[in-house]
Order: sequence, then structure tokens, then C-alpha cells
Amino acid sequence: MEDRHNGWLALHSPNIVNLCMDSYGGKEQQGRLYHLYTAEAVPFSSLLEAMDRMDRLYDMLELPQACTRLRSFQENRGERKKDRAEGKETIALPERGKKDIKRVETFDKVTEHRGKDATFLIRVKYRQNSSWQGEVTWVDGQKREYFRSALELIRLIDSALEVPEG
Repeated sequence: MEDRHNGWLALHSPNIVNLCMDSYGGKEQQGRLYHLYTAEAVPFSSLLEAMDRMDRLYDMLELPQACTRLRSFQENRGERKKDRAEGKETIALPERGKKDIKRVETFDKVTEHRGKDATFLIRVKYRQNSSWQGEVTWVDGQKREYFRSALELIRLIDSALEVPEG
């Protein structure tokens, strides 16, 4: 299903993510993620963290399904959290295969947010070969590109945020 927003084409998808970049440069990459399954912004402090949060969302939705299981040096992949009362470290794992996931936002509500530096609508169609394939729409530049890997997605985002030298 397609929709026009201010002259550019946006594709409706149950796993669409609105990546709002508020600060991008050097070591600082901050912003917010929006998707259909939470009314709150999901903050991130690096592009790697944003992509990890997106991957966890896809794992939870099982959409798109991962064709390979990621390997890790740690037994359980998850966020580390300190239990302040006991000083112990625990790992919060994403809930996989949760079938009662409900949409709490509309497509229009998710896509209306804007980042200070740039805004990208990301639709991952496949997770094959331990990477992502899909399309990214650069809202501010009103351009859409397809990517064949997560690295290519990062490079597309980086190229949109490049400051011309001069």
C-alpha cells in the first residue's frame, strides 16, 4: 500500500521504522526511532545502537524473519543492566515470537516525526546472509534508495548527512 506525503512516496509496512537523526557528526550520533508498536520515542546514542534496537524489533515481530542466527561471544545476546540493589549484572533478552503484539500507532503518526539533522523511513524486507536488505527513504531529500546490506544502509545514511567541503 502506498501513500503520498508532501509529494514524496511512502510505503506502508508493518515493520517500518522512522529514524530521526538529531545529531550526526564525529562521535556523536543521537536521535529517536519510531515504529507502530510503541507510542513513545525509542532514543539512541549511536547508529549502531539504533540498528540493534531495530534488529530486536524485527526479532520480536519475526518480520522479516532472520535466515541465520547471529553468533556472539556471550552466551545470551541482550542488554546488560546493573541491579543496583545487589550490584549484579543481568541480561534482558528480547521476547522472541511474541504473538500478541499490537499496533499502538498509525502509519501517519509514526511518519510525522522529524529529526533535527535528517529523517529516514527504513523498511527492511529481508534479513538474509546475516544482514538486511530493503529500502530507505530520505524524507528531507525526497529520495528513495534500495540497500543490500546493513553496511550499505549506513553508507546511504552517511552520504545524506555529509557536509560538502568548501
